[in-house]
Amino acid sequence: MNIAPRQAGSPPAPPSGPRADDPRLGLMRDGAAAGSGGPAAAFAAAPFLHHRRDGILPAVAGALSVRGGTLTGTGSRSDTPPGLHPLVADFLAGLPTADRGRSPGRCSEAVLLSRFLNSADAARSGRKAEWPMSEGEARKALKQARLTARHVREDGDPRHGAYAPPCRSCARLLDHFGVAAVDPGAYAEAGAGEREAEGS
Repeated sequence: MNIAPRQAGSPPAPPSGPRADDPRLGLMRDGAAAGSGGPAAAFAAAPFLHHRRDGILPAVAGALSVRGGTLTGTGSRSDTPPGLHPLVADFLAGLPTADRGRSPGRCSEAVLLSRFLNSADAARSGRKAEWPMSEGEARKALKQARLTARHVREDGDPRHGAYAPPCRSCARLLDHFGVAAVDPGAYAEAGAGEREAEGS
């Protein structure tokens, strides 16, 4: 494939390799660390953004940790609704108006839970695979699961990298499936307080 040379005055070609300045990348240190250590270990420093990306920002990036594995992702902003797991979709559809967020089913919490449950559903075998996954099976698969999320903003925005608590819909959703919503900053502050107490 022939590539025309860049003309003078045109913007420089993007660097090869991973887009390190993509706000959806670089949030996670090591997926395994999130499962073995505290949720704060899952997140690195907030990414530095070199260029505006109005199509992505603002956003919320989440991390779901289950038994040593970690799923990461952002909420859905596309015109097409995300492919929610039936259990997630049914629960959100049944929420009363008072418990509904602005865009139920599009938050990173609903997207990540659906990705995990879709994967667990596909791995079922034998007679269980002949029937839809039950809520009991879903809760068992998500046992001791933890989910945390952070705001992704332009560099310099004070909310960039801050903990993003779940909306009303997602708070009910996480509670329904027994998933703990975790603030990494609270863990860090608690650990610092314990260290100060030990040193006093």
